[in-house]
Amino acid sequence: MSKFVEKAQASAEAGFTLIELMIVIAIIGILAAIAIPQYEQYIETSKATTVTQDFHQLVTQATAAEAAAAAGQTTSITLPVNSTTGTAVGIEGCVDFSTATPTPKNNIVTVTPITPYVNFTADYTSCSTGLKQKISGALTGANISAGTTGATSVTVSVDQNGTVVFS
Repeated sequence: MSKFVEKAQASAEAGFTLIELMIVIAIIGILAAIAIPQYEQYIETSKATTVTQDFHQLVTQATAAEAAAAAGQTTSITLPVNSTTGTAVGIEGCVDFSTATPTPKNNIVTVTPITPYVNFTADYTSCSTGLKQKISGALTGANISAGTTGATSVTVSVDQNGTVVFS
């Protein structure tokens, strides 16, 4: 091969052209434009599922606590707590689980044999609009009535007979 041909091959293999780089950047931009909104929806759905699971767990614990109280035992129910703040706002940070009867102390509700009922409220008023809708849908999907359409809280009451009422 001549030196001219070798030099031409070497310069052709030296790197990427500006056009090639711009095409790659455009493809990455298109993929990001599609992926980021989908990821945000996935995160909201995950948070709504967590709220539903937390609330369902509270209902199960309240039912078990009332059954134990009817048998003469004192039990406790631990509210879902955000590990960052230490408050009963759940993992997602905008759902308040602290409204309960009997009144919680250090995020723990104590149920005694003389406790006539246990109430818990999941108040998600301070969540974003999209998350409110997802939480309401997830609660309804789990057969937990979120009250009226557009409600931003749901309360459960469990009495000594084990009757569960959502409002």
